[in-house]
Amino acid sequence: MRPKKFILPCSSENFTSTDEKVVIVSIIGKSQYRAKCSKTEMIGTNLLIDLLDHPSVNADSFSEIEGYYDHQERIIYLHLRGLFDGDTLVNEYDNFMKKLDCKDFLSAWAYMRETYAKSLLVLFHISHIIVLHHPTHTFDYSYVHLFRALDVIRQKTIGQISTLLTSIAGIPKIWCTNGRPCSPRVLFYFETCPEAIENIKKLEHSLEDQIYHVLRKHRIVTNISANSLFAIPANQEFVYVNKGRSESSDMIGYMITKLMESCKVGPGNTNKSLLNNNNLECMTLDSSSSETRPRSFSFFLQQHIKLAFSKGFDDNVGRHSTPAHFEIPSVSGFFHVANGIYDFFVKSNDKEVDGNLHGLLDTDVKFSKSRCNKVLPRALQTYQDNSPQHYGRAYHENKLTHAMAVFEMHARGPLFDEFAEKLHSECDKHWKTGRQMCEVLSLTGNPCTNPLHSGGSEGAGGGEHSDERVKEDNELPLMEHCSGVRYICACNCGRSQGPRDDPFNVRHANHDWFQIMAKQCGCAQLETVQFPVFQPSTHNYRAAQLFPGTRRKDSFGRVDLSTPQGQTQACSLADGTLHGYGSAGQSQLTNDPNGDEHQRMNKTSLTPSDGDKVVIQVSDDNADNLKEKSLVRQPSTTEYLPGMLHTESPTGLLPQFSSWSLVCLGPSSLYSHNLGLQHQTGVLQNSAFLLPWDVTVRLEHQKDRGAFWPIVGDHSAHGFSSRGKSFQNSNALKCRKSKGGKEFVVKIFVGVEYECPRGHRFMAAAPDKVLKATGNGIVKDSGNKVTSSTADMPLYFPCPCRQTKPLIAQLMRIHVVTPKAPVHVTLNPRVQPGPPPAPIFITGCEEEPIRLSQSAYWVLRLPYVYMGEKGPYLPPKEPVPISHGRLLAGMYGISEVVPEKK
Repeated sequence: MRPKKFILPCSSENFTSTDEKVVIVSIIGKSQYRAKCSKTEMIGTNLLIDLLDHPSVNADSFSEIEGYYDHQERIIYLHLRGLFDGDTLVNEYDNFMKKLDCKDFLSAWAYMRETYAKSLLVLFHISHIIVLHHPTHTFDYSYVHLFRALDVIRQKTIGQISTLLTSIAGIPKIWCTNGRPCSPRVLFYFETCPEAIENIKKLEHSLEDQIYHVLRKHRIVTNISANSLFAIPANQEFVYVNKGRSESSDMIGYMITKLMESCKVGPGNTNKSLLNNNNLECMTLDSSSSETRPRSFSFFLQQHIKLAFSKGFDDNVGRHSTPAHFEIPSVSGFFHVANGIYDFFVKSNDKEVDGNLHGLLDTDVKFSKSRCNKVLPRALQTYQDNSPQHYGRAYHENKLTHAMAVFEMHARGPLFDEFAEKLHSECDKHWKTGRQMCEVLSLTGNPCTNPLHSGGSEGAGGGEHSDERVKEDNELPLMEHCSGVRYICACNCGRSQGPRDDPFNVRHANHDWFQIMAKQCGCAQLETVQFPVFQPSTHNYRAAQLFPGTRRKDSFGRVDLSTPQGQTQACSLADGTLHGYGSAGQSQLTNDPNGDEHQRMNKTSLTPSDGDKVVIQVSDDNADNLKEKSLVRQPSTTEYLPGMLHTESPTGLLPQFSSWSLVCLGPSSLYSHNLGLQHQTGVLQNSAFLLPWDVTVRLEHQKDRGAFWPIVGDHSAHGFSSRGKSFQNSNALKCRKSKGGKEFVVKIFVGVEYECPRGHRFMAAAPDKVLKATGNGIVKDSGNKVTSSTADMPLYFPCPCRQTKPLIAQLMRIHVVTPKAPVHVTLNPRVQPGPPPAPIFITGCEEEPIRLSQSAYWVLRLPYVYMGEKGPYLPPKEPVPISHGRLLAGMYGISEVVPEKK
């Protein structure tokens, strides 16, 4: 008859003969994975394990105490399944990997081993004999540390256990005092044996000596067994090595063998257990001589069980040792005690038990905590050493990386990640408590070096301007942004230079600073072209809300551009489609018979021809159309454009200020081609010249209107002499008759000026060449390459100044010296500060190019920064291709001077 299985805690009501005295035998230890947690084969039965199922354990305690009561032999067998069994360990590890409650297995293993140790404490408090199962033939030294921890907990909780046992009826007083029926005797079972072992007894005795020495050295076993966690017999064998093949190594073969044995059992033996048959066999063999007796662990175990029933265990050693206490409980008494002890250690979660057990068993975690606590201050000090008063995120992360390297070098164990996060948190806290730098980027890409603060313009973004910072703005000091970087920059006209702070808003960058410099320089008094800006008609005007996809399609209005010389010109905001210009920035106006007649006759771009001259035909047909004022659409007077004006800007909006400047320095005589730019400061000496540009113009008159061009020999007409020369030698006008009209050559001087952050200024002779004059001041280059309608000028160019790392200069000014001739030099600047699809920034005067007055020195100042809806276009750190930023071709043109009607 198969014994009835039970699992602690369990009631004794299911068992008969509850008053019968029983000996408790517990089996603990480790098992192989293929054994499916089975460690009971050495007692002659595997009935505790269902070999066809996968055993499971309690999810909370990671263990399970199962057993059965052999009422014929009066033995209760207890079997502990848990994390020390290979099958359970693998399953729990798989569950751990699925849940990922911890970052490392050692921390999880510490908790699992702690709960498993509580089940061991239960068995050490209720057992008489404990069999420690080893799957190999070597002693596992890890048990030494476990036994020491269990002994400490037993001694600390002996008072609580005594109180618990006192409440159970029928428990002897001495049992209540000691907290257990006896000091359990531990037997060691080794499942495998080394190969080629002839004398197995010699191996067992050697293992006994080794185990006894280790246990005595660590004071787990002492002379007085009552003071020890367990005892080992002094005069009996306590080590058994299995010499045969382990049944658990081949579970399928073992099952077949047991099935065959069960079929051979006769009808009269059906009520006998397999264990009883084995025990009877051992008892029969015991009467024979020891030489002929076969080896059997059942017989080995029965010797200790018989001694327990006869007189109990007395494993005390020494001359003056007192008799050991030994109690054999009844079945009912055992179950009452076992349930109480189980509830106390496993279910109650006593703080003293949990706290002490955690500290004793979690040596890996304890060592890791001690080591990390020692290294953490050192790593934090590494972060704090030599740190400036305020620093940005890049410096913070660099120092944090250095501190983490120090921490990683010395920290160890499963708490490494936890303390690494703590180090990161401490470094962040140190940085953010008054040492955090604002780091909002300026429009040139430099971070604000002030401490974290509120106020100031938005800049180019970056820094800590996030939602978290906005919440703390009330507690932050109020101040303006400052990057600590200063540049040298020239004023609008270029005659004076001064330092400027790194700008954080477009208005200060492109308008306010130049207005301040204009007052200091005096160029505010010069003739200036006013670019179109927003003119409010009400006090509650506001910035317009921009939506993507709204491009400029209409012009706002037209204003007569034929203003008499010497007066300030006013330009209208023109059509965003840039009439007469293709998408590539090249002119489509020259001699186009299919084009608009008005554009073809009065707006021309310059294309180079053979040699160094440009031939342009100008006709005065329909010239009166220039006087017509057709209002297409007026700009808004209640909403202004929040940024800079470009081709992607919505129609009908103007900015509050102009980012461009166009001033007239005075007459053309201010520039001498022999002396160069003497009135400009900061220009490199060998580059302080403008490029001569000879333009050949052919005129076709309107017959009924009469010629208004100067007549050869007419001294009063426009100041020209009879020899075809003007009063200014540098701007000569040579007239000659040609078929169909008059042809004459005008000389114009142009300069494309670049300026680096240190104030070095120089001119360009071509898109890829810096202007360099000879020692005598002779300029061999002409202006055709920079005025060509097919070549873009780069917005950024390496500065030729001598520096370890070349600085990047930016195109800042266009110099134009107009001729003393009846033509206007026109400008239509368009800048694309980045590669496509970057927008094209314009002045707002694109319907009609800006007409420069005759015989004058004009300087067009370009924006200092270019700000779009997506942020500023930062200057490059290194030389880049021309496509990174460019002044589009087709900027220069020639138009006819139209006299006013009387």
